[in-house]
Amino acid sequence: MMDACEKAVAKEPEHVGILDSRGLARALTGDTAGAISDFQKLVDSINEGEWKAQRQKWIDELRAGKNPFTEEVLKGLLEE
Repeated sequence: MMDACEKAVAKEPEHVGILDSRGLARALTGDTAGAISDFQKLVDSINEGEWKAQRQKWIDELRAGKNPFTEEVLKGLLEE
């Protein structure tokens, strides 16, 4: 999965959906710093909104050493 994410980001480094996917993959595989970096790029590049607020919350939780990706959150992401 990470190889696909890396290739996608290499092709379109500013695509917020791709950054979001790689950030999630990084978080789920233990690369907290990488996840924060991807989510921060995403937050910095989009206007206000629920999506931005949720990603900022994830950044804050990851920085605090918490895992924001509960089973409920992951199920919600699958429904997006």
